[in-house]
Order: sequence, then structure tokens, then C-alpha cells
Amino acid sequence: MKQNKSCRTCLKGIPLSINDDILCYKKGVVSSDYVCSKYKPNYFAKQTRQDGNKCIDCINFILDDQISGQSSTIGLCQLFSVRTFDGTRKNACSKFVKKEQREVS
Repeated sequence: MKQNKSCRTCLKGIPLSINDDILCYKKGVVSSDYVCSKYKPNYFAKQTRQDGNKCIDCINFILDDQISGQSSTIGLCQLFSVRTFDGTRKNACSKFVKKEQREVS
């Protein structure tokens, strides 16, 4: 089984239990998809699978109400983006925080 080259599979990285970030011996806290020049493969690393979370389910995704004629899934990420995009098409990043489901009664 071929491993993808990322900090998730590096010998010098330790997964954090708080989120999907990695504590790197050389670089500190980095995203699990980050790769530096000091990468050393860990063949016993457990491959983690994405849960299929999308940006629209994140608390940091802001819906854009000003776009008329479009579906209500267009918006932007308040952490990383200045351009609007469809939140149902883009996979969530490492800073993903699940939105609370609010029901109107």
C-alpha cells in the first residue's frame, strides 16, 4: 500500500487529539496535509480517512445572502477565503468545527 507524502504519515509527526493537526518535531503544529523537506516516512502510521465533511457544515462558513438566483449554499470561509464558493462542493479543511443544528419550532 502506497502512502501519500504528508505530515500525517511522517515519522517526526504526532497527531493531536484536539483537531486534525500534527505536532511536528521540527516545525511545531502544522496541518496534516503539510509536507516539509525533513519528511521521513513512517510505514506503520495509521491512515486516517476523511469523514466527508464539507465547508457548508463548518461554523466558519458564512452564507452569502446577497447573491440572487443562486442556491443557498454559496458563501465564504471567514478564516481563509475572500471569494465566494459553493460550500457543498469543497471538502472541509483541518480547522473544521461542526455547526450546531438549530431547529425552529
